[in-house]
Amino acid sequence: MDHSSMGHSMPGHEMPGHDMPGHDMPMDEMCSMNMIFTWNWKNTCIIYEWWHIKTFTQFVISFVAVVLLGMGYEFTKNLFNRWQVTNINMVNGTTNTNSNTIKKYKLQQSLFYGFQVGYSFMLMLVFMTYNGWFMLAVVIGAVIGHNIWNNPIITDDRSMACH
Repeated sequence: MDHSSMGHSMPGHEMPGHDMPGHDMPMDEMCSMNMIFTWNWKNTCIIYEWWHIKTFTQFVISFVAVVLLGMGYEFTKNLFNRWQVTNINMVNGTTNTNSNTIKKYKLQQSLFYGFQVGYSFMLMLVFMTYNGWFMLAVVIGAVIGHNIWNNPIITDDRSMACH
């Protein structure tokens, strides 16, 4: 018996209002969510849905932007180190651990640290695209930034770790 002409709808079981609004994007235009390493940059979304790479030009601009973000992280590390060296003398002469000077220093130090942690987590999310090109861009940015802003005299015990 041929059942090819039979419909698969169930009369009386319509579900009005259960369509998927906002999902009218063609499948080839959606962000690819890779869970394995890839070199395919097309339809990669970096951190946000609006940072969706569809063209080669967008890929090149995004690659450069990620390199700059990696460099920026190294810049903020250097900026924090210089701030600490400059301001550590302010608290070294203070014997009262409850002084406003120490409290202000610790608050500023914590805010700077929090910014660095947030920044590093954003770079981690770029890495978690599992896209080799953008992983490479983060590393290139870190290398260039470290080369430009690293002070060999000031030792830094913080690494490029996420936290």
